Amino acid sequence: MSLSLARCVEAVARLLDSCAPLEPVRLCMSDRDVQAEVCASGPAASASMARLSAATGGEVAGRAVDQDDGVITADLEDEVALVAAVDTPVRGTAPRHRATSTSAAAALLRTLAPWTAALDQQLLSGAQLWVDDDGQGFTVRLLATAARGDDVESVAAAAGAGLEQVRTWRTDSGLDGRGSLPCGRTVHIGIVRLS
Repeated sequence: MSLSLARCVEAVARLLDSCAPLEPVRLCMSDRDVQAEVCASGPAASASMARLSAATGGEVAGRAVDQDDGVITADLEDEVALVAAVDTPVRGTAPRHRATSTSAAAALLRTLAPWTAALDQQLLSGAQLWVDDDGQGFTVRLLATAARGDDVESVAAAAGAGLEQVRTWRTDSGLDGRGSLPCGRTVHIGIVRLS
């Protein structure tokens, strides 16, 4: 959407490079900040939070003895704010060999940066880019809102700019859709109509 979202994506990619390896991380990025949830528990979660803390210079606040909870807040480069916490592993998944990695997540973010830089910041103001790592693969979603008076189809077209084979369908709250980046990566789109 703007160079701001692209800068956030690139800053998070560099952060992941500097603190790898981490347990699977769920990311929510906007043009100003990033929320990161480490999807793990116990010592694995604690080790990932310690790596994030060391890489950002942030401290884990609210952490109790023998617990892996707590929150890291830190300022990344380019005035991007980070809030990181622990969440439980994806529910319903049996422990198995991990097919993803922190370095693969960073590489994915780098492939998304040119697309996010070209998105229309006027129509997609406040959009969020979600990148979920469930240990077996990545899911990419762009979530945006259509304000009162905005044409929801125009907002969806702006969200799908740069994607191939874009398909959308109406929902009770707006539009959902999906398309593919030129590299073949699927991007899910969600547009919520504000009343």
